Formats: sequence, C-alpha cells, structure tokens
Amino acid sequence: MTEDARRFLIIHNPVSGSRNAKRLSKVLDKLEKAGCGVTLAGTEYAGHASKIAAEAVKSGENWSAVVAAGGDGTISEVASGMTDTDIPLGFIPLGTANVLAREVGVGTNLQKAVRTLTSGKAVEIFPGQMGDQRFLLMVGAGYDSLAVSELSSHEKRKYGALAYIFAAVRAVKRFKSLDVRVKVNGEDYRGASVIASRVRLFGGPFTIAPDADLCKPGLHVLILKNRGLWAALKYGAALACNRLWKLSSVDYIRTDGTVEILSDHPTPCQFDGDDGPETPVSLTTDRRKLFLMMP
Repeated sequence: MTEDARRFLIIHNPVSGSRNAKRLSKVLDKLEKAGCGVTLAGTEYAGHASKIAAEAVKSGENWSAVVAAGGDGTISEVASGMTDTDIPLGFIPLGTANVLAREVGVGTNLQKAVRTLTSGKAVEIFPGQMGDQRFLLMVGAGYDSLAVSELSSHEKRKYGALAYIFAAVRAVKRFKSLDVRVKVNGEDYRGASVIASRVRLFGGPFTIAPDADLCKPGLHVLILKNRGLWAALKYGAALACNRLWKLSSVDYIRTDGTVEILSDHPTPCQFDGDDGPETPVSLTTDRRKLFLMMP
C-alpha cells in the first residue's frame, strides 16, 4: 500500500501527560506530511482501548492499521481487542520502557515509528494469553510484580524508569516471603519469582530470553529460585549484564504448552509492565491471528 493511501486509527490516553502529548503531536504531524489519514480515539477508562479496537476491526472500515499510542500495557490492551483480523496492530512508543518497540528495532525513535507505520510490513506474531487478556511481552509473579504493585502513576510520569526503582524499594519487605510454584512441561518447579516471556527483552534493553521470537509460538520461562533482598540484588545485577538466564539459581525452560503459576498465598502478577490478577494464573500461546507492523 502506498503511503498516501494509508489510514490509521490511533488509540491513545488523552490524560497520559504533557510529554506524551507533545511526542504524539510530532508523530501526527509527520503522518500528515506523509499524506496519511489519521483518526484519533481517546480512552476514558481501563479496558476502553480493547473495546475501541474490537469495534474498529468489526466496523468494515479499511484501516491500514489500528495503532496503540502509549506504553507496552496500552499496546497489549489494544491487541486484546484485535482477534482474528487481517488489520495489523501498529504502535507509537510513548511509554516508560517501550520493550516491544525495542524488541522489533524501533526503540523510542519517533521517526522510525512513523516509517514503520508508513512503509513497514505486517508480520504475523503469536501473543501470549492469560485468561481473556493477551500479552505481547511477559507475565511475572515475584520480584517484578511486587514492584509493579507498588508503582505510583504520578512517579512514573514524573521520573520515568526511576519510578520502578522507588517501587522496588517499597516492596523489599515482602521479598523474603516470596514463594511461587510453576507447572511447565509436566514438571513442578518452586522458587521466589517467575517470568514467562514471549520476547527476548525485559525492562527495556535487557535480555532475559535470548531464543524468544514473537513470530514463533511458545513461552520462555525463567524461575528465580532464591528469595530475599540479596538474591534480588544479585538477580538485578545479572539482568543488567544480560546474564540472568545463565545463573545456576535460575531455571530456564521453553514450552509450547501451558504454564501454571501458583502460590500458597495470593501473589500479584504483572503483565507487560501493568498490574495483573493474583495467582493462580494459567498462561499459553494465543494462536488466533494477529499481525504487527514492523520495520
């Protein structure tokens, strides 16, 4: 499709902050200069992005892409509304970590994001599935999910990635009591924390699952066996050095089947960096059709 024929429905949160509004405005200006047609749809409540996306793909409109403008959680929310459609999912990276954008080589570069929409290709991918929710990146229960549960939206807007460090400090007192059970490939595992990932990256630029590929089904599961503050610091240092999956205290398993995360006491989960349900949860690959705009 030629650039001037492209029509985009862009779903965004109109109260996400002035910085995001400025970045979105730059993208809209670039799309208009490229001759693209743009329709904006603002969200009003949690889950609204999924509803807008679902209505868009059923409307019969000839959208070139339904575009999520926001962070990874917003992109996943839009993806949850786009089941079994040939209309691709696009994205404008306006979040804190922007893991998906980094995963596919766009990063936070707005010019690359615009180029991906105007001249990129639609590639079939396989999201994860947790209940009736899709996730494009990962689900975690343990160190990461406790930090996300303590996250302040005000701090996130003001401090960006540093907000996760502040949240982790507030969650430290709960690290000693972490205890999760994981069932995968017919085996039972136990540890302090678990991450089931569809992608290579975590938290931005850090590699946790080097063999993961959005274009291939399957979950890559990391079980962090040791608990407590010192264990968390060790895991954090290994993550920063892109060596987390290599540690002897980490089990790294790949599966095409179901992953069950359980615990004796309810533990909050995070999916794609947002708050999720408490354990127990069941995860699998969603094989319903989804196309993603890629460079």
